[in-house]
Amino acid sequence: MTLSAKRLGERCGLTAEEMNILLKEEGFLSGEPGNYYPTEKGKLFVVEKGDDNGYGGYAFRGWNWFEWDERILEEIDTSMERKRYIREKTSEERRRRRAEKAAESEAYWNKVNSQNENPMGGTTTEPNDSSAGKIVLGVLALVGYGAYMAITHFTKKKEGS
Repeated sequence: MTLSAKRLGERCGLTAEEMNILLKEEGFLSGEPGNYYPTEKGKLFVVEKGDDNGYGGYAFRGWNWFEWDERILEEIDTSMERKRYIREKTSEERRRRRAEKAAESEAYWNKVNSQNENPMGGTTTEPNDSSAGKIVLGVLALVGYGAYMAITHFTKKKEGS
């Protein structure tokens, strides 16, 4: 029977993320979360499966996952000490990613706020081609054309009466 990392983890008392870390530590996987691939050692126990939502195009959503032969449970160390180490490592990795995201977010918002404080930061006062100017010119041209048509219409009516 083949099992996903989640199902393997359930048998060992680990989450899917922790199970993937354990498989990587044991040399069965390589890569990073979201981009794992089996090593030569892991290819003996794994098969890749996939699914999609049934239609193509830009919105085509497909995903793949690995299913492991349950014999792999005999090959990996699932002792309490090993599980504790894997949990600590996973927790530390999550903490690092969270801090990284927070730092990126803070840098982004500092940049946005500094631009709001100095909206003219580095821009010149020279006139530029803006969309608003083009719209105003277009409206003026339409008003002028409308006035011309109205005047010619009424002058032709007066001449004809």
